[in-house]
Amino acid sequence: MPADPTADDSASPALTQILARQAWRNERLLNGFRVGIWAGVGAITGGAELFSSGSISPGALLALVWALTAAISGLSWLKRYYRPWVSALLVTMDITVLALCMHAGHRYLLVHDPLLVPQQLHASGVVLMVLLATSMLRFSWKLSLWSVAYGAAAYATVLVVNDAVNVLTWVELAVTALLGLMLHYSARKLGWIVRQAIERDSLTRFLPRPVLERVSRDPGAMNLEGEAEEITALFADLRDFTELAERLSPRAVVQVLNEFFTEMAREITRRGGVLMQYTGDNIYAVFAEKGGADHPRRAIKSAIAMLQRQGALNARRAARGEAPIGLGIGVHTGPVVAGSIGSPELLGYAYVGDTVNTASRIERMTRTLERPLLVSDTTFQRAGGAARFVAEAMPALALRGKSEPHALWAVSSRRA
Repeated sequence: MPADPTADDSASPALTQILARQAWRNERLLNGFRVGIWAGVGAITGGAELFSSGSISPGALLALVWALTAAISGLSWLKRYYRPWVSALLVTMDITVLALCMHAGHRYLLVHDPLLVPQQLHASGVVLMVLLATSMLRFSWKLSLWSVAYGAAAYATVLVVNDAVNVLTWVELAVTALLGLMLHYSARKLGWIVRQAIERDSLTRFLPRPVLERVSRDPGAMNLEGEAEEITALFADLRDFTELAERLSPRAVVQVLNEFFTEMAREITRRGGVLMQYTGDNIYAVFAEKGGADHPRRAIKSAIAMLQRQGALNARRAARGEAPIGLGIGVHTGPVVAGSIGSPELLGYAYVGDTVNTASRIERMTRTLERPLLVSDTTFQRAGGAARFVAEAMPALALRGKSEPHALWAVSSRRA
């Protein structure tokens, strides 16, 4: 897979845009490195020249000027503007400045200190290798090849012009060629890794992490066949939101929902829960067995934390002069069938079974029993029961569509 974010026709526009933004961040990081290395080259070279001869060579001055130029650009236009050609321009300028500094320094030392000429040439070669290596962070194999080719040509040209070609020159050029091959491979590989990471991060929004781990190892695992699994399902519903929405503008309704969902989602995902669906003002989340055998306990902890978040959210709403919002949460543990549901044209990973329906109906009972958090007896006992949570036993009531009454617990907090 090509690693150039601007040249991969197979990449989605969104992925290409993400990689381009990351390349821009890296370019700003590399610009800081550019300032440091050229300021260091100019200061060390210029200082040594002042100490030995009382003057500074044009090469040292050029390095300092280029460092200053890079610093100014990094604080101005590079923070606001970026195109792929900017990286190519900066790489070309780095190598050009190095070649000019190398030539000027060589001429200067021939007059003032000939014994340092070999060291100066070899030091320039080291700086060139460092500059070439940084191209890997630009995710562009084309730019890596260009930097190596231009760098080798510029380096060889300076040596030829100054009649400084020797056996070591061919060794250095051979090493540069090998470096070029490694940079080419590394840039492509790094770009591929970044793409995989981005795609994987995107998939976590739609697939449970254990499922994603399995699909990453075996893409064929993503099929229409289901498998039995145990989960803890959590449903949360905003109380009286319909009446609240009638008094708000469409934009305000969206803002309320987004703020609510953001607050609640944090408490679900931080404990290994998977957000399955937002439906209107409802949240449906799953704590899967493959995420840990303690999924009932994690689900209850998340529900308690969600209620605490609701309190903090209402405090902020009150400070803004807005009405408070209520919340009801139902939790139940049991078996389901998990798998890809749909057709080859449109698939969705889902957990199907009575467990999900029961959790939804328990959430609806929070209105009848006037309790914000109701948990089935199955979930409560699996989570540690009264030894771990402060809870009140509710009268056994038949849930809608159920003939047998269900024992429920109104959980209020965790025990210390």
